[in-house]
Amino acid sequence: MHEWKLWVQRLPDRDLWYHFVREGCFTPLISQILINKGFDNINSAYQFLHPQLSDLGNPFEIPEMDLAVKRIEDALKNNEKIGIYGDSDADGIIGSYILYDFLHKISQKEPFVLLPDKNREGYGFHSKFLPIFKEAGVKLIITVDVGISAYETVNEAKALGIDVIVTDHHEVRERPQTWVITNKFTPKDSSLHHICGAGVVLALIRALRTYLYQRGFFTTGKPPSLREYLELVAIATLADMVPLLGDNRVITYFGFRDLANPAHPALRTLFSSLNLKYPLTEEDLYYKIISSINACGRLGKPEVCFNLLKSTTPQEIEANIAEMLSLNQKRQNLEIELWDKIQNNLIIEESSSVVLGIFEGIPKGMLGLLANRLKNQYEKPVFLLSIENGIAYGSARSPEGINLLEKLWSFKDNFIELGGHQRAFGFSLYKEKITEFKNIIKQLGIEYEKREKFLFIDGQTNLTELLLEENQLAIKEMPPFGLSHTPPLLVIKNFEIKDFEILKEKHTKLSLREGSQEITAICFNQVLPSKVKLLAAVPYFNNYSMKLELKVEDFKA
Repeated sequence: MHEWKLWVQRLPDRDLWYHFVREGCFTPLISQILINKGFDNINSAYQFLHPQLSDLGNPFEIPEMDLAVKRIEDALKNNEKIGIYGDSDADGIIGSYILYDFLHKISQKEPFVLLPDKNREGYGFHSKFLPIFKEAGVKLIITVDVGISAYETVNEAKALGIDVIVTDHHEVRERPQTWVITNKFTPKDSSLHHICGAGVVLALIRALRTYLYQRGFFTTGKPPSLREYLELVAIATLADMVPLLGDNRVITYFGFRDLANPAHPALRTLFSSLNLKYPLTEEDLYYKIISSINACGRLGKPEVCFNLLKSTTPQEIEANIAEMLSLNQKRQNLEIELWDKIQNNLIIEESSSVVLGIFEGIPKGMLGLLANRLKNQYEKPVFLLSIENGIAYGSARSPEGINLLEKLWSFKDNFIELGGHQRAFGFSLYKEKITEFKNIIKQLGIEYEKREKFLFIDGQTNLTELLLEENQLAIKEMPPFGLSHTPPLLVIKNFEIKDFEILKEKHTKLSLREGSQEITAICFNQVLPSKVKLLAAVPYFNNYSMKLELKVEDFKA
């Protein structure tokens, strides 16, 4: 049975629309789409649609960047051992690898890398690992995607004679007393403000390469190229679900297209093992590549992915890929098992504005994944906790519009650890504090109601207009999509149905025609009536036929 949705058309300012068409030389349809994405001037809209590598922000806009690269230069000149401490998700692993690879190429000593098992240690920069760095002879630790609140660990490192540079992109609450490189210290309108952990590392090595070049460091050869890292940082950016604005748009635009012919040999072999076809689709990235990388961290073996990226022989690459894919299969089986456990034992109060689940035996690495599934299912803020050895480890997720971390921060003294993003973060507290935690949630005053089923329409068009060459070229430039950059949703009108086909008894394939123009439309998990007058659909390019098609989201008969 079809669930009717309310179509709400976004109508841009008329004068601004005329300005985009007349002065910007955008077509009327593309002008409306860009304005609805929030662009109010031609230059920024054009820069977004057709980015250049030169659009990347100046990394020295990040406060203390000059101090951090100077400390790294000292380490290189003095032949000091550099240590890297990274988070175990896709963002942290990839960021750790590109930092390791760049430093390895320019330094006399191979960096020492540590990626702790989150299932055993939980999230954070933990002081228990400092003696390992000390024993390895490390004089400088650089964190990746972690450490923004590790005030005590940084002080303990200093006591051991180890300097620390923190690189992180999570919310800053109590910064450590050391060099802190984070995009969160840039203005909100900075192109660097939304970059992920690997993006912060990319900014660091961009700044370091420039700084070293200006000081004559590369007198015996050329500085290492950074372009090959974009394909990896694009994967990390999409994996971490950060807004695809500013530098993130540039990184994902070029990285996504570079993945059609990846520079990294491990990626080429991985894609072949996953039987992926070129060019890749966004679904390939999200559901096959990123899920495989994250499986390593979720099951406590982030070093498998790291070792894959640093492998130098086909034998090493194939062995690490085999282990990665095996871990991903185990992750899939474990997710099914844990999801059934949660669904069968989760008590949801209809009157409650949040979902709270308290269990035992859920691996820490799986909490975020499961909390996100609960958020998507119930469309409410979620707190999912797992008790282990007297400590409750938790993950929180919320729909757009609620800054959960901000609300909890005034109660930070009740937690052992608390940190992350505004709508996705981790925490831990002692088991005996759970009752108090429940009361805290009630005090937060969270008011959230499930959203009505609205479809926000970016424009109305017909096949003749949609298939104009200028429109097709612009639509081809838009991917990849993600947070803050969603695909345009258009109402398609004035067509006739040439062919109508039911696929696997649950999908509908249509061939639409208007005069001499034809286009294929696919509606997944919905059998459409044989006669429809209007379609709400997303235009996209089929990667096999390379033709523009439509993905139907709703219809009116």
